[in-house]
Amino acid sequence: MMRVLSTFSGISAASCAWMPLGFEFAGYCEPAAFQSHVLNARCDATAPKYLPADPDFAPKKYKSIVGGSVVNFGDVTQISDDDLRALGPVDVLEGGSPCQAFSISGLRRGLEDDRGNLTLAFADLALRMREINGLRFVVWENVPGVLSDETNGFGHLMAALASGGRGVHALVPPGRSWPCAGHVLADDEDYVQHTTLAWRVFDSQLFGLAQRRARVLLCASFDPTVDAGSILFEHEGTAWDPAEIGEAQQAAPASGAGSAGELVWPPVLGTLNASGAGMSRPAGQGNELDFVLVFADGTVRRPTPLECERAQGFPDCWTDVAVGKRQALDIERYRGIGNSMSVPVMEFVGWRLMQAAEIAEKAKKARKPDPVVWLKHGWDREKDQLLTEASIGRQPDGPGWYRQGSIDEIEQRENAGQREMFA
Repeated sequence: MMRVLSTFSGISAASCAWMPLGFEFAGYCEPAAFQSHVLNARCDATAPKYLPADPDFAPKKYKSIVGGSVVNFGDVTQISDDDLRALGPVDVLEGGSPCQAFSISGLRRGLEDDRGNLTLAFADLALRMREINGLRFVVWENVPGVLSDETNGFGHLMAALASGGRGVHALVPPGRSWPCAGHVLADDEDYVQHTTLAWRVFDSQLFGLAQRRARVLLCASFDPTVDAGSILFEHEGTAWDPAEIGEAQQAAPASGAGSAGELVWPPVLGTLNASGAGMSRPAGQGNELDFVLVFADGTVRRPTPLECERAQGFPDCWTDVAVGKRQALDIERYRGIGNSMSVPVMEFVGWRLMQAAEIAEKAKKARKPDPVVWLKHGWDREKDQLLTEASIGRQPDGPGWYRQGSIDEIEQRENAGQREMFA
């Protein structure tokens, strides 16, 4: 079982995708009121522990959130080391920091936007958790615009994760922007040994959903036995088949209540966002007609919240929760769904992560112990010289033998000495 801390949780597509796989969520980080109500109803999360100093996060909005067995820290920037220690061991840090700083709708100010800087706060949290919680993996999601961000927020994020802090220069893309997939091996003296990173752009419509939604998924592995590339990239003959875990949801987007005959347009929805089922999109962000359902009998309407949930892969009515004495408003549900991740995509990442960890564990158990070198020194009085005896394997009988180390340990010491010699 792998334990997860979810950040920028929203309505938590990760929980919906990973809990059926056996993941346990140790905590959430979501300060928004409506999303916190969803987390309370669907994931048994508490009210936020920390709130940003902003009128939008007035404490009275959270009074109706009661109970909860899983902590919701709320504001990710206020989590203390004591908070992390209280969580105990955590295997995975998951989150999608605010995408507005890297998207057209947010003017693409990147790290010059306070929301963009939350990306680096996420990296700092990962590094603290590596030390305190024994963190092994990081999963981060964002819009493809982060790959061409002029402030190179993506390069800064990867450098921070690979180097153990913000103290090194950002990684630089090979061209004007980062490619849609890549792999970084950070095994150099300037970086943390054995850290690997991989990223890939996924489109939700290729995972059985009736929605075009391209998103970047970045994985970092602090575990020397698991390469991040083995999580995101499939080898030939091992392609993902969603039918292996759950039935694909390639249903027409208008399969919910209120349908009127056969759907004529669109065959697939455009990318849902937070502005009411994708409506009122900035110029250049998609075709407005991709969010208008046209039926054979002449009915024209926009998708309902239920249909948007299905287009993201959520169970029906996931966001239809009580907010105090009333039910959730449609606009609240649209925003929560549009800002979330696609469940089948997260299911793929979780499944691959679990498989990679299990394969590494099996290989570790099957690996024979590294041979140990034993040495014994003595003085030849006749020849007046030092004699050294060596033995590999178990400790030889007799006095005077001492452990020099395993083959790997000796090689590592020799390599470290060579690097110091030529530094």
